[in-house]
Amino acid sequence: KAFIGGIDLTEGRWDNNTHPLFRTLRCEHKTDAYNGCFLFGRRPVIAGPREPWHDIHSCVTGPEVINIVQAFSERWMSQAPKLSGELINLRNLKLDSPELLWKEGGYCAQTSRSIDGRVNYFDRSARQNETNLRASLMASSAWQIKNEQNTELSRRFESTSGDINFTRVLDYKKGRPVDSSIHTTMIHHIRRAKHFIYIESQYFMGSSFMWSNSSDRKVKCNNLVPAEITLKICSKIAAGEKFTVYILLPMWPEGVAGSKQVQDILYWQRSTIESMFKKIHAALVHRMQQCNGESIEVSDYLNFYSLGTREAPSTSIRLGIPSSKDERILAITRRHPVYVHSKMMIVDDEVACIGSANINQRSLDGCRDSEIMTTYWHEDYLATDESIPHHDIHGYRLHIWASLAGFMDNSFRKPNDRECVKLMNSIAQRNWEIYLAEESVDMTSHLLPSPFEFMVEAGKEGELRPRRGLYKGRFPDTHGSVLGARWKILPEILTT
Repeated sequence: KAFIGGIDLTEGRWDNNTHPLFRTLRCEHKTDAYNGCFLFGRRPVIAGPREPWHDIHSCVTGPEVINIVQAFSERWMSQAPKLSGELINLRNLKLDSPELLWKEGGYCAQTSRSIDGRVNYFDRSARQNETNLRASLMASSAWQIKNEQNTELSRRFESTSGDINFTRVLDYKKGRPVDSSIHTTMIHHIRRAKHFIYIESQYFMGSSFMWSNSSDRKVKCNNLVPAEITLKICSKIAAGEKFTVYILLPMWPEGVAGSKQVQDILYWQRSTIESMFKKIHAALVHRMQQCNGESIEVSDYLNFYSLGTREAPSTSIRLGIPSSKDERILAITRRHPVYVHSKMMIVDDEVACIGSANINQRSLDGCRDSEIMTTYWHEDYLATDESIPHHDIHGYRLHIWASLAGFMDNSFRKPNDRECVKLMNSIAQRNWEIYLAEESVDMTSHLLPSPFEFMVEAGKEGELRPRRGLYKGRFPDTHGSVLGARWKILPEILTT
């Protein structure tokens, strides 16, 4: 087995779907309470609230474990070559054969990475196993090996049916080998999407060439994920087809909301998201001009969400005496964002991508942060032009949505239907009103709308604004602006 996902092995990460703030401080979280979103006078957190956490991890079994072990070994050999003898030898354990690990009827998996030669030893002698795609176990007519020129190492198999098509190629940048296959994989599946996309990410920024401010377009945050999502939506609008993208982000990136670093990140996210909304709105205007009487909105196609929770004083007792201003405020409001730390993309309930990579340049560049991701799918349960498959990934998403919403609804089964979109948005809006209300109550549903909204005035292209109800456009209980602000002293490479 191998484990891939976003959970850090550190303090405060354990949580459940009730996301307690105060009530577990003397039991489950007695020595494991953590808060990185507000200024607390001491650690571990004693008076509360703790920072609630939403994260995702996955367990991999079968042939793909060999590739994950290979990725670990390559990183180890780069960082600790003198300790190479400490690595487990799969061959001695007779676990190096994909054929022996293969289970008929199981899910397919493929691991992707963002990493370069400075921190990774790319073993060119290692056999690159693609048997997890059943290339060697399927009929030869179903697969074609694509030979590529001028590459140090190429791994590419292309299905003749067009259902599955993956490319794994090492590039060279400044004389160093670079694996940026996470970015390639995500773009590939966005382009294949037929009905909907669901994303969870700690950050969301990219495609700086689309940003409204011309001076910001030179920023090296040019991953294509936001642009590809926008183009996919615009193409569906032009074709008159239903398609919806749901994106779950933290209310603000971890850190004090008003700090310069957090505000800088929020500025880049606003630039990204606003540019997407503007292009989608323009596509909608063009469509409605062609189809008189058709009423469609940006929210029919693209929505951003966050998570939050509250606890009533009657159901939990605050421990200790608050030692900071933030603690005193939170002891009264008894609310807190649920921090979204997961990194996942589900496409058409056909494919699930789970790993450590966020949607920002640091994670997807290949030469910045080192990341890993595994993609899962079942070749017998693929989406068609008319429907999405109802199998394990479908059930997995329904479980997530029911956990966020606090209940299960049949409309969740058809995520590209307007009924589902409207229900999700109504749940989020109702929870938002509870979250901002003066009276603190127990929240069993945690889905919130994003703290920003896209507003369009007559004759204008629209802009991103703080959501109505927020005092001076700030996050609740903070002095941090929802829209962020550029801090020019900090190098953009650190916050994009």
